[in-house]
Amino acid sequence: MRAALLLSSALLLFGSSAQAFVRARVPTATSQDPGPYLYWAHPRVPMHFNQLGSRDAGQLEALAATRASYAAWNEVECSDFELVHAGTTAKNEAGFDPMGDDDTNLIVWREVACEEVVPPGDSCFVNGGCNNKYDCWDESPWVAGVTTITFSFRTGEILDADIELNGAGFVFTTVDSPECLPGRPIPRPASCVATDVQNTLTHELGHVVGLADVYDDPDATLYWQAKTGEASKRTLGQDDIDGLCALDPPGSGSTPLVAGSPEERARGCACGGSGAPLAALLMLPLALGLVRRRRAAWA
Repeated sequence: MRAALLLSSALLLFGSSAQAFVRARVPTATSQDPGPYLYWAHPRVPMHFNQLGSRDAGQLEALAATRASYAAWNEVECSDFELVHAGTTAKNEAGFDPMGDDDTNLIVWREVACEEVVPPGDSCFVNGGCNNKYDCWDESPWVAGVTTITFSFRTGEILDADIELNGAGFVFTTVDSPECLPGRPIPRPASCVATDVQNTLTHELGHVVGLADVYDDPDATLYWQAKTGEASKRTLGQDDIDGLCALDPPGSGSTPLVAGSPEERARGCACGGSGAPLAALLMLPLALGLVRRRRAAWA
C-alpha cells in the first residue's frame, strides 16, 4: 500500500514551469489528463476558531495571529477571495459530514498525542478518527500542521477545509523576537519565537484557498516545511499572490464549469494524505475526495 501511495504522489501537484505557485487539482490516473482545479463556489469562506486556541500561545494571542493570517490573504488586491472570521466554536471535530447541515471550516490545536490517550486496541488506530474521538494529534510528531480538504471529484468544488495544529509536539508562539536558540530546550510557554502561529497559519490557509505545497522555493509561503523561529512568512510572497490571483481573479465568481448536485457529491469519500517531500494520495472511485496536506518543521 505504501508503494501505491507514493506512486501516485505527484497527481495533485501539476504546475507550469513558468510559475512557482501550484494550484491543487482533483487527482486523476495520469498527469497527461489532469483533473479540474480545486475551488470554492463562493469567494467568501467562513472560518471558525476553536475556543481553546493554543495552550502555549494563549487563546487571545492565537486568535489575533489567526486573524492576521486571514488578512494576509484578504489584502491581495487582484483577487475577490476573502477568508471570514466566523467566530469561535466549541466544535473540535475535523472533517466533512455529507449528511450534516452544520459543517464548519475549523482551526483547532491538538494539545496531546493520540498514543498518549487512546486505549490500546481502539479501532480508530486502524480505521482513523482518533483525532476527533479523543481530541488528539494523530499525525507524525514532526509535522506542525495538517489541512484536511474535502472536495467533489466531479467538479473540484471544495466542500470543507479544516486545519489541525500540533500543539503536542510544537511550542506555538506569537512574539516577534528573538528567535529561540536552535538545539536548546524550548520552555512552555516561550518568550522567544518557536513555531510562530501567524507564520504557520498563513501557510495552512494557502491550502484552504486552493494552493498546494511548493518544494523548490524556500522563500514561498507555501514552501512545504519551516524551521524553528521562522516568522518571515507571516505575509505573502509574490508567488503566493500570483497563485491567489490566478485562482480567483476579480469578478470571476468562482463558478464551476459543471455543477454536481448535493446528491452526487454525497455518495462517498476517498481518503488520502500528503507528506514531505511528495504528496501521497489514495484514490477511490467515489464522489468525494479528501486530502490532508502536512507541513513539516525542523529545529
